[in-house]
Amino acid sequence: VAHSQVAAMAVIVETNDNQLIKDDDDSKKKREIMWLVLILGMIAVVVGLAVSFATNRAAGVEVEENGDLNQQSAIMESYSLIHLASKVGEEKNEMLGTSNAITANEFLVSGSPGVVGGGDEIGEGKIFNLTSLVEGVSSTNKTNTTEASNSNTTLSITTNIITNSTSGDRCGAAVTATALGRHYAIGCPSTTGLGYVQVFEWDFTSSPPKQVGITLYGKEIDDGFGVNIALSQRPPGRDDLRLAIGSNSGYAQLWGSKDGVWYRLDDEDGGLLNHPEGKEGGEVTVSLPGQGGKLYVGYPSFDNDRGMVRSFIELGKTDITNVSLTERFEGNSFLQGSRQGDRFGADIDTDAIGQFVAIGAGGGGYVRAISLYADATSEEVEIRNVGNEIRPDSHDGEEESNSSIGSSSISDFGSSVATGRVPYRGCRMCNFELNGRRVAVGSSAGFRVYQFVEDESRWYQIAEQVQVLDGGMVEVSMSPDTEHLGVGTPNAEDGRGVLDAYKILDQEAMKMKMKKGESMPSSTGSDSGRGGGKGGLTKPARPNQAI
Repeated sequence: VAHSQVAAMAVIVETNDNQLIKDDDDSKKKREIMWLVLILGMIAVVVGLAVSFATNRAAGVEVEENGDLNQQSAIMESYSLIHLASKVGEEKNEMLGTSNAITANEFLVSGSPGVVGGGDEIGEGKIFNLTSLVEGVSSTNKTNTTEASNSNTTLSITTNIITNSTSGDRCGAAVTATALGRHYAIGCPSTTGLGYVQVFEWDFTSSPPKQVGITLYGKEIDDGFGVNIALSQRPPGRDDLRLAIGSNSGYAQLWGSKDGVWYRLDDEDGGLLNHPEGKEGGEVTVSLPGQGGKLYVGYPSFDNDRGMVRSFIELGKTDITNVSLTERFEGNSFLQGSRQGDRFGADIDTDAIGQFVAIGAGGGGYVRAISLYADATSEEVEIRNVGNEIRPDSHDGEEESNSSIGSSSISDFGSSVATGRVPYRGCRMCNFELNGRRVAVGSSAGFRVYQFVEDESRWYQIAEQVQVLDGGMVEVSMSPDTEHLGVGTPNAEDGRGVLDAYKILDQEAMKMKMKKGESMPSSTGSDSGRGGGKGGLTKPARPNQAI
């Protein structure tokens, strides 16, 4: 009996043990299920948060873009691009408009390096007076169109710049002028002899300008000396001039003139301004402030066409015979292209004192504006970007990193750039300011004009002229006050070339004059017929993230 009882108890214990094991297995499965549910719930929460963030971000971008569009709509009617007059070259392959410049007293000088007087590539410079055309411009009720004071108006030549050039000299491949239009320079990058540059003084009459000092010659035959030039006038002396000369053979020169005598201001051996890669470096571009004192030199072929710009400042200003140059900001990344192929420094223009600079990247399709900032507590000066890089299609979004020309649809955008000596409606006697700075950019697709809004640190497009002539590259210049443009299309009209003059009209300023009771000049004519000119502040260029 005892044995039977023990056996029965063993069976009961074994049964209980089996039940406990089964209960433990069930509890484990339940715990695993609970953990799985908890993990899935957490994943759902994370996914929900991510979706919500993405939705809010998209909505924020949309709000930002709508804000841009609202800003655009609010000031769309602020500006009109007025076509003043045109001039077509008189001979086939004359190439009028190859280079041009506008003075503060409304004279437009342009170069014709091609066929002149029946001679092959003799070249010359021509000076036009815009004063009467500018005075006849008024506001219109139309916006986003190009208006003309007279659609058939032809630019009248006031005088020619006579260089006594011979066949192959290509005089007029580069022209420039001082701000007040008393002095002019003309570059003759001869293909048959030594290139040369001449400077002239003009008395604002119909008589041709008279040469100042000697003719300055390049080093070798067909080295492109004079293909790029810049001229400035040092205050306060009328005859204290600065002349920078570029070439196609890796070198540049800086000269100063006092009382009609020219002095070499860079080192006599010419090494200071030479291309870092020597003669094989090719084109060297130059730019001077309106008052001289600084020099910017571009090397667009540097580092497999990445391009770079070097900045120099004059020392020893009291005596021209003791002036020397010293380089600043050597190796600064702001003075180099973003990638190989950009050709950064293909064209450069600066303001009256050299503190604001627009640099074109004619291979990358953009323009970068920089400014020099001085620290009030020290003598150090640093370079800063002015807003975003200017690109023709910046509103399309992010940069295409796999493209050799970035995101720009116009690859040669930036091959020609121009800026005024002061901001639009800026105070000439005040401290340096950025608001209202303007930059004109030329390309094979036409030209565009941008204006900087400092509060937003953005460049806005305020005018556009689409190229409808089969004339290739468009060369631009801007008056010192930023209100007038000279635009050359040298390959148009069977190579005769076309030179156009424009005014950027501020509609709001005209309305203010009307409110004050000032009379407005009459306007005649209609659309110029030269293609879709546009005025108005358009969608801003997006900041470029990779510089």
